Amino acid sequence: MMRVLFNAVLVTLLVGICQGDDEVVASCLGTGGESVNCTAPDNKFCVGPVLAATAENGLSSQEQACSATECAEGAACAECKTADCNVSPAVANYTCSTYSFNTTTSKYDVGAAADDATCWKAVGDHGACKTPGSAAGADNSTLFVTTATCGGCSAADVTANICVTVSSARAAGVALVLPLLAFLLHAFF
Repeated sequence: MMRVLFNAVLVTLLVGICQGDDEVVASCLGTGGESVNCTAPDNKFCVGPVLAATAENGLSSQEQACSATECAEGAACAECKTADCNVSPAVANYTCSTYSFNTTTSKYDVGAAADDATCWKAVGDHGACKTPGSAAGADNSTLFVTTATCGGCSAADVTANICVTVSSARAAGVALVLPLLAFLLHAFF
């Protein structure tokens, strides 16, 4: 009886040691989104890109792959631990207006439509754009050029009235309405 109990305990310990918490992933999505078999040691995690609002295609540079390690802290990467779980997020592009500081008026002027920045958002989400706030001066101009206008303003810039976050739908609407309003005013007055 004692020998049977000893063997049962020994088997349980050996199984626990062999299994541990080293779960493995059988397959992950690879480059191009095709399922690939994972082999040791690269069979602990599936990794893939995350949304990158200013990247050329809207995704971080992380490739879809099998991995031995989790994503590094702060990395533009997502990891998961189930088969083929590393699906790239669905993204859509939108535009944000750019602005230049006018030294004569000490205010920001909206850039030409041709200078609008192409930004990226998750499908189904509203895109956010930065616009100059009432306290924005020439020293804040880097916030309102090229793809720097993509995304929301920092809390500190909002509190200081340097920056205002608007929906990309509103930003596009303003860019379309202002020229129309100027035309109508010019035509009738």
